[in-house]
Amino acid sequence: MSKVQVVLVIETILCKIVSYGATLHEGDWELVFHAVSGSGENVTEAWRTKYKKECDLFKNNCPCSIKDGCLPSSFKMETLGSCPRKHLRSVKIDYWNCLDVKKVKLALNSQGKTLAFLEFDGKGSNLMNWFQNSRILNSSWTDMNKHGSYNVFSIDKENRYGRHFFVNKVYPRTGCAADEGWLVVMDFKRSGPCPCEAQKSYPQFLYSPNGTVTRWQKFDTGQLANTRQYTWLIQNGK
Repeated sequence: MSKVQVVLVIETILCKIVSYGATLHEGDWELVFHAVSGSGENVTEAWRTKYKKECDLFKNNCPCSIKDGCLPSSFKMETLGSCPRKHLRSVKIDYWNCLDVKKVKLALNSQGKTLAFLEFDGKGSNLMNWFQNSRILNSSWTDMNKHGSYNVFSIDKENRYGRHFFVNKVYPRTGCAADEGWLVVMDFKRSGPCPCEAQKSYPQFLYSPNGTVTRWQKFDTGQLANTRQYTWLIQNGK
């Protein structure tokens, strides 16, 4: 469980007030990314790939369609159960440095219910480095906190196996049967060496449903579960 030529592009964005979408108040959570299992789309690539159509968020002019994988500003949390089987990404992610992000929440959902979640300190973060244990503020897993022991806590460190948004405790020398962790997005088909990674479709979201760390090979015993929906939310404010 590349090319010789390297081109560096530096883009400077003059931050202004971003008023695109609904008016939010301090303490409000805003959905910025919605992922679904079995869609055939790589979650991590969808998260970090910029919106390709013409968009000016500062002028509140950004045509956005679900069919293009764009999360409309009018999207409501209560419609999650009926949305298309594809990842949806808000264009606001491309303006992360301008959003005054206070907190970031990652939640696993099913039928309108939150099954597990992680909440991070988003202050001074970017779209990739908010996901680290030193930023943990709250978690549904009682044994997961900023001072915990993890051998992997990263969005893409374990890219060789397609284990993304991965929170793992240990890889014992005894192999897959003793591997322990809390959460993983399996983005690639048969990407890793462990049996639990052999799924019928991808991506898959595996997590420990019992509120503590579990062994990845306990999928058949109910001590490891998967869910269909995965959401990322941000909270703005001072």
